[in-house]
Amino acid sequence: MLAAPTDFRTATGAAVDGEPSPAHRRRGAVLEDAIVDAVFAELSEVGYAAFTIESVAARAQTGKASIYRRWPTKQDLVLTAFCHRFGSPETFIDDAIADATTRDIFVAIGRRIIEICESAGEAIRAVACEVTRSPDLATAIDSQVHCEKRLAAVRVLERGVARGEVRPDAVDPMFAEILPAMLMQQMILFNRQVDDEMLLAIVDRVLMPLIRAD
Repeated sequence: MLAAPTDFRTATGAAVDGEPSPAHRRRGAVLEDAIVDAVFAELSEVGYAAFTIESVAARAQTGKASIYRRWPTKQDLVLTAFCHRFGSPETFIDDAIADATTRDIFVAIGRRIIEICESAGEAIRAVACEVTRSPDLATAIDSQVHCEKRLAAVRVLERGVARGEVRPDAVDPMFAEILPAMLMQQMILFNRQVDDEMLLAIVDRVLMPLIRAD
C-alpha cells in the first residue's frame, strides 16, 4: 500500500536542466492549483493509461524533475490530486449543518458528490476504468480517497442514532456507501445527469427507509 500522498504545498524546488528558470517558476498555491488542474485535464483528455507526468509538467508550466522528486509515479500524483481536489470529510459534513437532521446531512453530502462528478466526471471515469485493471490502484484509491469519507458518513449514522433518527444496526459502512454508490453509478458509470429531484428521491425513498429508526 502506498504511503499518504505528498502535500501539494511542498511542490517547489530548485531549478534544474530542462525546467523553467527561477524567475518564471510557479510556486506555492499558484503551482499547487496549476498541478491539480493539469492532472484533471490530462486524465479527462487522454485517460489514465496515456497520462504522463511530463504532460502534467508541461500543462502546469513547471519542471518534470520537480514533480518526480515528490511523486515518483503517476499513481502517486493522481492520488494526491484527488485528495486535494475532493477535500477532507469536513468538506462533506460542515459545522454549519451541525444541528441538521440526518436526512438533511445526507442531502448535503449528495449535493457535494454531484458537484464533484459534474466538475471532474471525465477524470473520475478514467481512473475508475483503470481501477478495474489494477488492484493496487483500487486499494490505494479506497484507502487514501474514500476511506475517511466513508468513516465520516458512519459518524453521521452514529449521530443519527443518538438523535433517535437512525436505528443502531444501520451504523455500518455498507449503509454509509449507499448514497455515494448510487450517485456514482448514475453519473460516472451511466453518464447521466442527476438533478436535485433525483437526489431527494434516492435519499427519501431508498436511503432513509433503510436506516430510519422505528
